Amino acid sequence: MGGRGSNSKIQRRIPTPTPLPQPTPPQVNQPITQQPPTDQNTPVQPAAVTNLSQMTDAQLAQLAQQAKTIDMPNFLNDVADQTQRFVFAAGINEKPTVLDDSDFDQYLIDNNIPRSQILARSVSPITYRNNDGTTVKMSADDVIDMMKYSRLNYIGGKVNGQAYGAGTYFDMTGGRNTGYGGTTATAVLNPNTARIITDRQLASQARAFAQSHPQFARAVGAYDTSFHNNNMSIYALALGYNVIKDSTSGYHNVIDRSALVYKKSNH
Repeated sequence: MGGRGSNSKIQRRIPTPTPLPQPTPPQVNQPITQQPPTDQNTPVQPAAVTNLSQMTDAQLAQLAQQAKTIDMPNFLNDVADQTQRFVFAAGINEKPTVLDDSDFDQYLIDNNIPRSQILARSVSPITYRNNDGTTVKMSADDVIDMMKYSRLNYIGGKVNGQAYGAGTYFDMTGGRNTGYGGTTATAVLNPNTARIITDRQLASQARAFAQSHPQFARAVGAYDTSFHNNNMSIYALALGYNVIKDSTSGYHNVIDRSALVYKKSNH
């Protein structure tokens, strides 16, 4: 599962940091890795990205260390890389807005969003094996429903690489199929929740951030843009951004699905 795309700046305030929430323990006597994601084992922190941007160096480092050992659900039988763990530990799991088709069209009008800025993510059916050895098959519509409605926010990019960090990749095609699958989900960035930074801006700010936040930098490592298992998205989140845009194209990496407003129907 994999995408890339408009410059946006946020006002950085210096309020008192909100204490890091602790995930609610599972209510059954089995490891979380053997459970489906539910409200009890999938933490949600409202305004999680804003909360991260207000943390001190020590708080961010503590969260990063906690993320390395957190008990993760086995989701889609995928490797839980460092970004998936960091997102899970921080409670970045608010769901996106999903609108009926007519309401989606009106949303574009009300927010002065041209149709050319509609993002698309095309997907194919998938098959995976659960921990108990059973085979699960999901249609393309099932995969998209997971993106829109599921309990757990899946952070993609670990299997085929991640040019702009781990996250859910979209292309700004105006809603046309991207060529990566037969069924397409369409969405726009929510102007109230999307905090966008380009990959070039991130490279500059992340290196300065590592110098000013040495404990955090030691916990997550120096800013790394390698194609597999990089930490670009972790730095973006710590800086207060939840969308990374490719500087030269329409690709957007959406790390926090609350930044999206989806159109309900797929095509």
